[in-house]
Amino acid sequence: MVGGDDDDEEEYYRRENSWDRSKGWWPRITEPKKEGLELLTSGEFGRIRHQVNSRNKDNNVAKLLLNRGTQVRPVSKEDIANDILPNTNGTAVADYGVNVYVGQYSSDSAFYYTCARDFRLHVYDTTAPLQPYVPSPRSRIHDDSRHETTMKVIKTIRAHPGRWTITDSHLSPDNQRMIYASISNTVYMTTTLDSSPVQTPICFADLRSRRGRVEYDDDDHFGIWSCKFSADGNEVIAGGSAYIFVYDLVANQRTVKIKAHDDDVNSCCWADTASGNVLISASDDSFVKVWDRRSLGTSRKPSGVLMGHTEGITYVSAKGDGRYVLSNGKDQVLRLWDLRKMHSNAEFEASATRSYGVPHFDYRDEVYPKPRYKAHPKDCSVMQYTGHEVLRTLIRCHFSPAATTGQQYIYSGSSDGQIHIWSLDGRVAQVLDRSQTLPMSFDATGPEFGRRSGTGRKVCVRDVSWHSEQPILMSAGWLGIRWGSREGSMIARHEWKGLSKSRGAIEDWVEKQRIERNERVRRRGMPGTFEVASDDETEDGVSENTPDMQPSAQDADLRTYGFPQGYFIIRSVATDRLLDVESDMVEDSTEVILWPATESSLVESMRRPECNNQVFFIDTYGQLCSRSSGHAVDVEDGERLVLRHRRPISHPFPNAYSHPLPRFVYNPDTKHITVLFGADPTYPSAMPDRAAAVATWRNKQYSLASIPLRKPRTIIDDASAILSSALTAPFSFFGSTNAASAARPDEVFDGEIDLREEEILEQDRSEEGEVDDSPERLRHVRVVSFAKEAAAGLGEKAKLRMQWEVLPLLTTKQRTEV
Repeated sequence: MVGGDDDDEEEYYRRENSWDRSKGWWPRITEPKKEGLELLTSGEFGRIRHQVNSRNKDNNVAKLLLNRGTQVRPVSKEDIANDILPNTNGTAVADYGVNVYVGQYSSDSAFYYTCARDFRLHVYDTTAPLQPYVPSPRSRIHDDSRHETTMKVIKTIRAHPGRWTITDSHLSPDNQRMIYASISNTVYMTTTLDSSPVQTPICFADLRSRRGRVEYDDDDHFGIWSCKFSADGNEVIAGGSAYIFVYDLVANQRTVKIKAHDDDVNSCCWADTASGNVLISASDDSFVKVWDRRSLGTSRKPSGVLMGHTEGITYVSAKGDGRYVLSNGKDQVLRLWDLRKMHSNAEFEASATRSYGVPHFDYRDEVYPKPRYKAHPKDCSVMQYTGHEVLRTLIRCHFSPAATTGQQYIYSGSSDGQIHIWSLDGRVAQVLDRSQTLPMSFDATGPEFGRRSGTGRKVCVRDVSWHSEQPILMSAGWLGIRWGSREGSMIARHEWKGLSKSRGAIEDWVEKQRIERNERVRRRGMPGTFEVASDDETEDGVSENTPDMQPSAQDADLRTYGFPQGYFIIRSVATDRLLDVESDMVEDSTEVILWPATESSLVESMRRPECNNQVFFIDTYGQLCSRSSGHAVDVEDGERLVLRHRRPISHPFPNAYSHPLPRFVYNPDTKHITVLFGADPTYPSAMPDRAAAVATWRNKQYSLASIPLRKPRTIIDDASAILSSALTAPFSFFGSTNAASAARPDEVFDGEIDLREEEILEQDRSEEGEVDDSPERLRHVRVVSFAKEAAAGLGEKAKLRMQWEVLPLLTTKQRTEV
């Protein structure tokens, strides 16, 4: 971009280097903006009815929870959690001797990971309880290698040294891989699930051949600042020194290289989570550019440009719907963009001859001179949010979680140590002060204390992350006062403390804490899940010798229960059909059936996305899940496989609505899939004696089996039976040996005549019942139960119907036949 400022303008900026930007320049927003209200009522940011009730102060969460059992439809999680925002200044949960540049939750919030300037990445288990803080000798002295935490560490990764620091890192959608950039032309990919030190380089530089050797160009002039996985985990987008790239991990080659900007690309991302065709890049040249990969073959120009910032852009974050994007600017403004309102490239080139920023402004000096322009003359942003400081480092910004808030909040760190949460309508909904953060010796889940005396230690909050299911924030703050000073960082956990913010008695709080502590002891896992009941279970439901049915996230690699890691398909040996989610639905109680294969390829990149209802995986808690919906597989009515959301607790526990999800265990040698239940699979148990009921279901073996389907009778079959009866009836008068039976009706119709094929017990199924000759494509799959000692007496066909073949999906091109 060509500068057009004259000497008088530059002199003006030198004079106006001290000013109060809170007085009249960016006034505090106390009333909703019209543009923001239009966004909230557009239906693209959560539930409209809830937003209306919230503004009318008619959103009584307590009443909603009390009456949810009487409602026909389940209560939306957003209706309950939308107005519950983190409201504490936080408690430290990790301390570093160096600056932390990234601190983010995984997509399901099972992990929290950080990357620091000492080229180390730390992955923490957020499902495990916080550990008591024990000071170490290093905590008393300054040490760059210092790392103390009350969180459970899953893995510490020693990164390849780059230039200065790790600038960005990102987890794959399945949480099994991590990439990081360190201002070099190579991004490295490593695993999070095991202790393997292997790190795969992803090089974005051009290759050239010289005297039979392969070399890289621009090795000393090229650096990657930002990198992100695609929604399917098969591609990586990266941005660096004026360029953006896309790398195909399956083909193992770079597929896109664009000279996108006139300055460093500080941030880049994918615009949506569906197609992956639209790319977003943000640069120090103050522009956000939109690129459509489908048009890059004919033109290397952007599809559109978002103009509005007057200074460089530190971070860009997409909502994921291909429409809305956030950007944080060094002009101290956070802007919301609608891609449908972007300028064309021709409009951009016509107005890109002048700079509207402050000449020679360096955001690292922690001083922002008074600017002459609030925005670019062709500002096309739909909303602007102010109040924070974007100085010293590349401060990040994000949308709030979709599941609990409908993404109707945006939040950002700040160089003045405050965390701002804005409502989409422009108002500041919450401000958290990191200078008041409590040290690690305090309980992060404890009550909120009053404001401490003194100013506290100044903190620069670079990155903030919001839990996807709970009102919890994690913030990464730098402790050094300014550049060149002693480094250090602290990770703080900010919770919603409803009781401690109200005027409740201390006795009420103590009782609440005691109840919650006992509940955590019972669960020792994720909310809504419980341990396996045992014979040693006490009256209050607590067992000391109970195996944990909900393994923690760091044990996921050891608790895949015989299934391969990653995605796989499950094929019935008897029917040659695949396990399939009926009609590709995602609602609760959608049945899992057997259906012929709809995709012949086993290569991930060659499969059609609409066939994901035949793909499954083991999640970080060991549950068998459908890839198309992400929901776990449950057993309903003791035998049917169905999809199931993880549900909150309802008493008496367990019951048909709320119970431990079963485990599916695969034995590659026998090819059997065994089902392990954490409680009696019949809810409630048919036996009044609880001890006898526990002994009964525990002494049974539960296996997955396909159910044969007989060909329906035709008109010809019925006519043949009638003709046979007409011929044999007259001869009965002459003493035929086929005399009518003298059996009583109750001996003939013993109740089994009305049973369907899937209702017949395996040990009672006759040879005729094993016939599977129906032309229908559908077959049912059931959990069959029988006494453990009766397993050896099953017939060969029954054993064959319990055999399954598990085929993992490949990331490289090999044999593709199913």
